[in-house]
Amino acid sequence: MISLKKLLPVLLLTLVVGIGAYAVAYQFNDGKITQAVMGYVCIGMSFPSLIIGGVMRMFRPDLQRYFAITAVTCISIGLFLLFY
Repeated sequence: MISLKKLLPVLLLTLVVGIGAYAVAYQFNDGKITQAVMGYVCIGMSFPSLIIGGVMRMFRPDLQRYFAITAVTCISIGLFLLFY
């Protein structure tokens, strides 16, 4: 069963990573943010969840599920934005 109490901090971590990725993309693209750039930002948001989730699998397997949920969500949204 999924606990909102455990999922919320993972979502907030992903949101902070997304804000940072968006800021970097905004700087390097001279303020031009396209749909493809947002797709790459969303895919980039999934990498910390994949890495942290992989480490959590060794120590706290019950928490790994939450990182997997956010990683799959970010990758799905990113691919949708890239190819739609």
